[in-house]
Amino acid sequence: MPIDRRRLLGLVSLFGLAGAGRAGDASAQPATGDTPAMVAPDGGYAGVPLAQPQVRATAIQTALLNVSVASREADLRRNLAHVIDQIDAVLNYFGQKDLLTIHAQALHGWDKWTKRELELIALRVPGPQSEAICARAKQYGCWIAFGGYMVAPDWPGHVIDAMFLASPEGRIAATHWKATTQRGQRAGVDYFVTHVVDVLDAYVERYGADAVLPVARTPIGNIAMSSVFREPELYRALAMKGAEIFVRSGLGGYTEADGELTSRVNRAYTLYMSNALSPGNPRYFPDNGMLGNTAIYGLRGERLATAREHETAVSATLDIAGRREGGLIPDMSWDLYAPVYAQYRSRFEPNAYATRVPETLEDASRLVAARRRWKL
Repeated sequence: MPIDRRRLLGLVSLFGLAGAGRAGDASAQPATGDTPAMVAPDGGYAGVPLAQPQVRATAIQTALLNVSVASREADLRRNLAHVIDQIDAVLNYFGQKDLLTIHAQALHGWDKWTKRELELIALRVPGPQSEAICARAKQYGCWIAFGGYMVAPDWPGHVIDAMFLASPEGRIAATHWKATTQRGQRAGVDYFVTHVVDVLDAYVERYGADAVLPVARTPIGNIAMSSVFREPELYRALAMKGAEIFVRSGLGGYTEADGELTSRVNRAYTLYMSNALSPGNPRYFPDNGMLGNTAIYGLRGERLATAREHETAVSATLDIAGRREGGLIPDMSWDLYAPVYAQYRSRFEPNAYATRVPETLEDASRLVAARRRWKL
């Protein structure tokens, strides 16, 4: 099915892909066929003019509180109220901020739900959670990044893992689906939540190739949001497209080395949000073994601010104008690597959920295994 160009243009603002002006005097590579120009041949990248040279950023570390299906309405209200309280706490005690970030499970937690159960819990955008956070972004005149599982009318039967960017005008300025996840890691179980790679062909047909790895070009910098871990190629590709600020939710897979290297090798700022100590969470220990260490990383991979295990917020000033003075994307000897990458095939074929969405963790494992390319 050909790309719906009219719909693609209409979705440009939804995915935060439009950009006027450039960081450096760059012009993108010519488009080929249906593939748009995404990387500049002279090392520059697109970006809208900055509202100010520096960005005051805060990453919030909140507890992980699961929503029970039996009490979902009350639990969802509890979690939303807690997130709003934390946003208010930052702006009341930490001073004015330009960017706030919250981890992707703050609104509904995580549990071993079935897909039908998660559909009852998942966000609707717009919906009560997004509208409340957008209202706070407007009230405080800042950008707020948050995330969660989402159901959408355009994707019936799918539960989508996504992050969202609320603007100072009080609207969702960007929606970034999680691009991929670690499949086949646990015998007999996999996750039924949909990522870009799970419906790749249909996604490109609807939104265009540029939306697969989106960069929101905003007056506070070029922002890419994701909860993918252990896949540095993703962040290198986003940096090649001009990402200056990575907003990363790291529950379950965050390591300090991951955050450090994301910034260091891409010369970008990284806000990495983890969950805090979470007492009272059913079927979980208060310390899940991978909590805390929410941090903000500088352009050399240095920690500008870091948290321990409790609910808190960490703040730093990001010199985006200084970052743009160089105006360069990552520099690597691509001519050496291109022949190898051209022959590489990922362990699993894409589009695993294109014709049927799995209902359980076990069902997901069977669907994914059927698309395995490697021997193991």
